[in-house]
Amino acid sequence: MNRFHMYIPIKTDPLHYAANELAKSGISFASSDDDANVILYPIPTPKDVLLPVSERTLILGGNLSPLSQPHFDLLKDPYYLAQNAEITAEAALGILLNNLPCCLCGTEILIIGWGRIGKCLAQQLKNLGTEVSVCARNPSDLSMLAALRYQAISPEMVPSRLQRYRCVVNTVPAPILSVNDTFSSDCLKLDLASGVFLPGESVISARGLPGKYKPEASGRLIASSILNYLKGVEIS
Repeated sequence: MNRFHMYIPIKTDPLHYAANELAKSGISFASSDDDANVILYPIPTPKDVLLPVSERTLILGGNLSPLSQPHFDLLKDPYYLAQNAEITAEAALGILLNNLPCCLCGTEILIIGWGRIGKCLAQQLKNLGTEVSVCARNPSDLSMLAALRYQAISPEMVPSRLQRYRCVVNTVPAPILSVNDTFSSDCLKLDLASGVFLPGESVISARGLPGKYKPEASGRLIASSILNYLKGVEIS
């Protein structure tokens, strides 16, 4: 890996841990973009921070499109997305443990969405004895949820059941509930989507959980994803 000379223009905790892991694999680091043939940005990458660099320079980050020069977008990498969902779910579980005054075992919790994060969080909660309901639109997802012994409900069923849940966790970047839907008075509302899509007040908006709560795990994942990608890359 010593043919890769990397520059990290924005210092974050996850990239600190990522750099340590990358250095162990033989990647060297530059003090500026002038001396680098690889630039690593935070994930996701702010749109206004991309440096004007040579077309031969490899850009690493997230949400990089449209970018004409060589790049690796981790937010389009299946391995990164799957592992990051597991880290996100574990961080979300920590928020629930810290904010719910009751035990998770036997508590009824609704997860909205059956994507990567929803699947990971549902499994983690189920392992703790939580009574997990999952809201999904796709009939095949509802069938799979029932087969996995979750309470499977469609979006149309949610309003009539909403007051039974001590916690509602949203993972869908779209509004499923309206301001007219009534939660229980002691319901904890946690939104993991890229915005706040749960209605009402006192919603905990928790984006970017891996970097905030699990920076070392996040950094190690960034490094392993990059190393997997670089195995097939030739660079001058």
